[in-house]
Amino acid sequence: MFVTFTENVVEVQEWSTKKELTRCLAQCDLGSILLGEDAEPEHKFYSALVRPQTSGLHYLGIGICSEGHGLKPHLLMQPELDIILLGYNQEVTGINIKNREVAFQIKLNSLFYYFLPLKERGIVLIVQEVDVTAITDSGKELWRYGKDLITQAAVEGEKLYLNFMDENPTCLNIISGELVSV
Repeated sequence: MFVTFTENVVEVQEWSTKKELTRCLAQCDLGSILLGEDAEPEHKFYSALVRPQTSGLHYLGIGICSEGHGLKPHLLMQPELDIILLGYNQEVTGINIKNREVAFQIKLNSLFYYFLPLKERGIVLIVQEVDVTAITDSGKELWRYGKDLITQAAVEGEKLYLNFMDENPTCLNIISGELVSV
């Protein structure tokens, strides 16, 4: 699958083995970054090959070793910052495509589920198995909140509504992370 991202084309692929993934990354003449190498155990392998449209057939390779758990890594593209956010295992990594380097990494308390980008606020909510973490577009952590297994998360205005497996629903202010009444 190909995705156009500012002046880049990104090709996303799944691999059967780590050897196949590393062989692919070795072909990337603009360098490569391998994430999740400390995954225990490594079950799934993914690559995102970034090709700047202005440089011909040259690639930056981003590889992910995933623990599996039935969850696939997610990419969130932030074209205004030339950053691709990758959520996988128990972390989120921001890759600066222009500089071809890791811009930031955030360790999570539980398994990554998905991103809820709030562009108008410059905030990204990272929904995990039992936590929500709010970060700025540039990767600065604003707040964390965790209580129980999250079954649903929804944003309405400045409020984040969370439903849990065994706890009462909660409502948080998306800017401060403070509890608010419904």
